Amino acid sequence: MITSASNCDVLVAGEYFCDLIFSGLGDAPRLGAEHFATGLSIVPGGTYNIALAATRLGLATRWCCDFGSDIFSTHVLDQARIDGLDLRGFRLIDGPLPRVSAAFSGDGERGFISYSAPEPRPPDLSCLRLHRPNWLLQTFRFEPDWIEFVHIARQQGASVFLDCRDGDFTLDTPGVRELLALADVFSPNAEEAMALAGTRDLDRAVALLAERVPVLLVKRGAEGALLVTGKDTTEIAPPSVEVVDTIGAGDAFNAGFVFGMVNGAGLAAATRLAVACGALSTTGTGSRACPTAEELARFAPMPAGAWAIGPRPDRPAATGTTN
Repeated sequence: MITSASNCDVLVAGEYFCDLIFSGLGDAPRLGAEHFATGLSIVPGGTYNIALAATRLGLATRWCCDFGSDIFSTHVLDQARIDGLDLRGFRLIDGPLPRVSAAFSGDGERGFISYSAPEPRPPDLSCLRLHRPNWLLQTFRFEPDWIEFVHIARQQGASVFLDCRDGDFTLDTPGVRELLALADVFSPNAEEAMALAGTRDLDRAVALLAERVPVLLVKRGAEGALLVTGKDTTEIAPPSVEVVDTIGAGDAFNAGFVFGMVNGAGLAAATRLAVACGALSTTGTGSRACPTAEELARFAPMPAGAWAIGPRPDRPAATGTTN
């Protein structure tokens, strides 16, 4: 892990979404049928969930994200202020920039129907100089301008945690291998790993991806996670919780891992914290159940002195204004 001086623990780069979450469905929606959910929430989504999870854990977090003048941007911006997110990474665009998903969950699964404005731009390179992150945490964007952003972040001393996403791309898609080569940690879920590797054999997918990144974390939902470093694989089982909503669990997982690494937990312990953090996030709707550091400590106790909880005094408070 890179340990250069930094102004923030983690910089989250990626787009917002406004999620309409329908929960309690017995099965997946299908054409020609009407489905009634037992719950409905309107909450921020996209990389908001990662930024919120990291903030709630006490990490000094910046979220570099574009917002427009549309009602979806306005809703997410309002909620960001309520949730105490640091606003200094926000970039305001003159005009609408709608990104919205109708998310449904039931029977332990989830799905989305989404609409997004044009592909998100990477943050200005000036944000890296301004915020000097210890960790860069971003979604899987392999366009040339995003690759340049990740490359500059590494040059300036940040460790890179790459999340994955659904999409029509594989290891052979231009830019994908170049992006993976910049990652310190890559964390797809099992389906994303197999799609990226072009195989339905998870073991084969893990072997192919582990050749390209120093640390591979495979999220496996109710089965926990795989930590793969070189030829060593560790299975981390999840704790038992009463699941309400799985949306945002992967984002909480990501934040929990970075939280562990920032606080010196080590790879295996950080992965256990990630699994516990993801599990806790499923006990409520959307990202509302992301735990605080104190809640995580009670739920997943670690050996004395293994990690600190809460914001550290050498980090600025999560306040500020939009750019």
